This record gives sequence, structure tokens and C-alpha cells, in this order.
Amino acid sequence: MKKSIKLKAILLLVSVCTIMIGAQAKPINPNPPAKNVVNFSLLQSNGGVGVKVEKNTPGKVVVIISDEYGNVMLKQVLSTGKELEKDYILNRLDNGDYTINVTSDKKVIEKNIRVFDGQCRIL
Repeated sequence: MKKSIKLKAILLLVSVCTIMIGAQAKPINPNPPAKNVVNFSLLQSNGGVGVKVEKNTPGKVVVIISDEYGNVMLKQVLSTGKELEKDYILNRLDNGDYTINVTSDKKVIEKNIRVFDGQCRIL
């Protein structure tokens, strides 16, 4: 009786090991893709800034442009699905420093911008 139990246990162990060895394991990605990625680009010809939000989850994106004193120049709430791209022409703003805050999925990404003579520069 003891020998049959030991034999069954050994056969079970061998079959489990065979299954484990035969299974293909997925490699672990050391850099998982970010859920929300915000990219800013300079619009050279228009004197503005492009905002691109790559997003995996549905929700809203809030874009706020404010001057160096904290006065809100623009606040825009955008609905998004997977990806959002919006250009903001800032060449008519007064010379000075401005801040663009993009809030997505309870995360705020901030970028400083300088407007001078109708041209923009990302700081």
C-alpha cells in the first residue's frame, strides 16, 4: 500500500514537472507601458504648442494654460478615448512665461513655456 502511494506521488510529481517545463513563459517586461503619457511639441510655424495624450483608459483630460501670476488664460475639458492631440496657438499672448497643466487620470503634468514676439519656447 505504501509503495503504491509513493509511486502515485512520484508519477504526479513527474507529470507536473513535465507540464511546467513544456509551458512557454512570457518574458517579463522591465519597462511596462505607461497608462498615461503626455507629450508636448513646439509648433514652429504657428507660434504654439501641441499637446498629445496617449491614454489606455477612458476619461477626461483637463488642459489649463496660466500666466506667471497664476491667472488662467484657458481652461479646456476634453473627452478622450485612446489618444488625444490638440494644438494651442499662443502667438497672440503677451510676452512672458506661461504654464500648461495637463490633468489626466488624477495626474498633473506641467510644462513651462515662454512667449516672446509671437514665438513660443518650451522651457
